[in-house]
Amino acid sequence: MKTNIWDILSITVLIAAVVVAIIVLTIFANPDSSVNPFPPPTAVPTIFIPSPTATDFQLPPTWTPAPYVQPTIRPTSTPFPTQTPVRLYN
Repeated sequence: MKTNIWDILSITVLIAAVVVAIIVLTIFANPDSSVNPFPPPTAVPTIFIPSPTATDFQLPPTWTPAPYVQPTIRPTSTPFPTQTPVRLYN
């Protein structure tokens, strides 16, 4: 079987695709890696400057009343049903 130029080119493209996929996954997993051509800028450190004003007074903790529990209402007797007149005409 004779090796054709297209076979060599297809193998080269497949290898290049695998290498590019590995580089993309490396950059996705670690943006600060040395492979990344556009690394994110370094973060500016936060400077803590104490404020010249006094801190505000905090309110005292509030008193929360306990929930009022109503006593259970005793059951009452149910009245007997009464006869209700029915009209079938206007």
